[in-house]
Amino acid sequence: MTKTKILKRAMLMSLFALIICVSMFVGSTFAWFTDSVTSVGNIIKSGKLDVTMEWADGKTDPTNTTWKDASKGAIFNSELWEPGYVEVRHIKIANAGTLALKYQLNILANGAVSELADVIDVYYVDPAQAVENRDALANVEKIGTLSEVLAKVSTTAAGELKAGENHTITLALKMQETAGNEYQDKSIGSDFSVQLLATQLTYEDDSFDNQYDANATLGTYIELNENGDLLAAMASAQADMPLTIKLNGNVEWPTEGHHGENDITPASSILIDGNGYTITATGSGVTPLGDTEAPMTLKNVKIVDNSVSYNEGAWELSYLEMGSKVLNCVNVDFADPISIESDVATFTGCSFVGHYDKNSTSTTQYGVWVANGDSTYTNCIFTGTRGMKICDQYAAEVGTVVIDGCTFNGISEKPGVAIDDEDTQDMNITIKNSTFINCKPGDQNLYVYETDNTVPTVENNTVLNNISEIVEIATKADLFAFAQRINGGDSMSKKLVVLTADIDLENELWTPVGQTGATEFKGIFDGQGHTIKNLNIDSSAQTGEHYSSGLFGWVEGKVTIKNVNIDGATVMGNHNVAALLGYTYSAQISNCHVSNATIVCNHANDDACGDKCGTIVGYAGNESRFTNCSASNSTVTAGRDAGQLIGCGYNVSVSDCAATNVTVSDNTQCTGANINNAIIGRVMG
Repeated sequence: MTKTKILKRAMLMSLFALIICVSMFVGSTFAWFTDSVTSVGNIIKSGKLDVTMEWADGKTDPTNTTWKDASKGAIFNSELWEPGYVEVRHIKIANAGTLALKYQLNILANGAVSELADVIDVYYVDPAQAVENRDALANVEKIGTLSEVLAKVSTTAAGELKAGENHTITLALKMQETAGNEYQDKSIGSDFSVQLLATQLTYEDDSFDNQYDANATLGTYIELNENGDLLAAMASAQADMPLTIKLNGNVEWPTEGHHGENDITPASSILIDGNGYTITATGSGVTPLGDTEAPMTLKNVKIVDNSVSYNEGAWELSYLEMGSKVLNCVNVDFADPISIESDVATFTGCSFVGHYDKNSTSTTQYGVWVANGDSTYTNCIFTGTRGMKICDQYAAEVGTVVIDGCTFNGISEKPGVAIDDEDTQDMNITIKNSTFINCKPGDQNLYVYETDNTVPTVENNTVLNNISEIVEIATKADLFAFAQRINGGDSMSKKLVVLTADIDLENELWTPVGQTGATEFKGIFDGQGHTIKNLNIDSSAQTGEHYSSGLFGWVEGKVTIKNVNIDGATVMGNHNVAALLGYTYSAQISNCHVSNATIVCNHANDDACGDKCGTIVGYAGNESRFTNCSASNSTVTAGRDAGQLIGCGYNVSVSDCAATNVTVSDNTQCTGANINNAIIGRVMG
């Protein structure tokens, strides 16, 4: 078709269309009005959410001070803590962006927390109120102890800031004046973080209101019900923010078939509160249970390994790998053996069991195989065929391993700890304050099997054979029942009694455990570092020099009492009076501490003098041994034979014991009085 024909056809079609339009507007006005407005410079640009945190010395005026960037160093950082020591810090939170924000300030533990945090108090301080001395904190709001603040895993402070605004929060940390020698040379167990979180605030308006960001969250909180998808929950977390998951039922963790990295969440950290439920590992079982980028805390949960790897005969594949770069486990029941692949791992109050591999009848496993990194085990329990293996393999490197206050009970095939590798000379292993019960003997210290190149440091451990029963005491009722059992005639010989929690006796009148030589305790008592508070004894109406007063009254023979603290005791009696133990003959007392005690020893009869009075023990004889015991902030009042720790000692051994702010005085004039502000009031033999 030629161009001429195409042009003619187009003109005809245009004419036809015009005719149609005219016919449509017959009887109406047909006109066009035109105008234009152009809006230039239209911008769609996101606002800036930017929060900063700085700190300064809290004793200075916050309006005229030098601020330091909190992201480049610790706010609280000192190794000089002692009773009464205070650090005060201003913390300035500023909105450096263009959007209004809300924030939270949290104080979080980075690992297991030791008892030192129990005696460090945390205060809010008015930033405008100068903290010129320690007395200035007397009327300041106390948040709680550092251990209580760290345990909450919740907000310490919160607020809202518009663009350009800032808030100053002042915090003070103070070590209690009543903290005794038992807190020397300790840390809180790990460092801790002062964490600032920020997100959008309902302030800027859109076309409707300012509620479009009402659901903005500071981190991610997820509750998982029975059979919930744990990995999906972790993957859905807000990026670079903390993730908290609470279980409301049992869940599975499907594992895969590769070692090494396991980057499964964008969160900055993970906290899984098992709430008493179970996480079951399934699949091929060699993928680490944890995230190699985000530090993970597991607590109050049971871990079961139902995975089957491609080669269960290989030791590293038959164990469930725990592989977070930083792993913190609190009150976790590991029902099956695990291997530690983490760089840093802490276990507090956990339980482990060694047993034969579920997929093999010939391979027996340790409860824990430490294959890498630094790890600490505090107040943990090991049972089954084997306890712990420390052995770096396949380029992994074991560094420092600390086993503190743990119990190895009935390990049947190898003793508590096995150290086995040709390249262990760089390891640093400490085993202390731990108890080995009915375990198969090893070749080192009766509880260590195989030490190729590393000899561990061992301190204050106890080896017990032929123990017939373990009695656990967790409540005030349990403690009273224990006393009644002894005073009813059961000496509990060859039995182990352990405290599993702090107990407040609430000043209820206490009858000493074993009142005389007729009813005495002959077992082993391990407080596991726990504290008995508000012990109240009044035996002043009792007569006879063999009646003895204390938590324990009369103990004879080589009985062991260790690792217990007594705080706030009031004890009154006539002879052999103390907070811990009235009378002992050949007992072994270690790591026991008394604080804030009032001890009064005065015979009821006018013609006699009460005697043998101290904080730890009234009378000790015949090669009794006291190791790492102390008393603090206490008074001892007696007629004669009174000392800061021991009233009267005959042929006793005392090492690493001390008294701080313990006053000894007499209340009567007695012939031959020995009232001494010394560890032992009267030394005999």
